[in-house]
Amino acid sequence: MTRVVADTNVYISALVFGGVPQRVLDLIFSRGLLLYISPSIMDEVTGTLVAKFDWTRKDVEMFLPPLWDRCIVIKPTIRLKVSPDPDDNHILECAAAAEAAFLITGNAKHFPKSHGITGIVSPRQMLDTLLRQS
Repeated sequence: MTRVVADTNVYISALVFGGVPQRVLDLIFSRGLLLYISPSIMDEVTGTLVAKFDWTRKDVEMFLPPLWDRCIVIKPTIRLKVSPDPDDNHILECAAAAEAAFLITGNAKHFPKSHGITGIVSPRQMLDTLLRQS
């Protein structure tokens, strides 16, 4: 089964704007791929929605738990210093701990093209990959 990790910006874009990130998440779930998430990613998504998009506690409680319930929560124990933006290392740590085939991000400049067995792809690249597999 294919293991995937999504960057915070993929969740934010899917929840706020829809579009390609939402289609990617929908296909991940409908095709039975394993979507891993860490508590730090969950916290970052929640904090960003509240701080930057004025989500209320009620919005958070309504939309996030059903999404998180579809993910596999993993607590990485390794620490990496790979990203030029240190704030993004926790995303790579999640991908490494999950042994993910893909890390999906809308911010590729903060990540290498790959890390270990994990390929770093944009939401569009992931969508194209998933559509080719159908």
